[in-house]
Amino acid sequence: MPKLTFRQLDAMQQRLVSDYEPVSRALTAYEIAYRDRSNLPAATRSFRRVVVTAFARLRTDRAVGETARARKLLIEGLSARETALEQPAGSRAYTIAWNRSVVEARRALTLMQDIRDRARLIPLPEDSIS
Repeated sequence: MPKLTFRQLDAMQQRLVSDYEPVSRALTAYEIAYRDRSNLPAATRSFRRVVVTAFARLRTDRAVGETARARKLLIEGLSARETALEQPAGSRAYTIAWNRSVVEARRALTLMQDIRDRARLIPLPEDSIS
């Protein structure tokens, strides 16, 4: 595999973040509905649509090298999040899948940050992937 330029690496990672970021933006509204159990079915449906859309975008986006590993982690995280949203809120199955989704998203962000640090690129915003 040819070595990517800084610009190519940054563009590739920014695309992945852009694919995932709608999930992070929609998460707060879902978490409030989950906590308060206020209109949770509608919030779950809405958030699930965002997750499914991000999942589809990430699956078709290209990544190479170590960033491909980060993309795979993001996909695994979104798959787990989708699984969680299909379970009854608060159930054991929900909690296991939800926790897995959080761990995989954080692993992906950490990996991309490590890649960026080595390439001396500016860090990604911490709240872009949650």
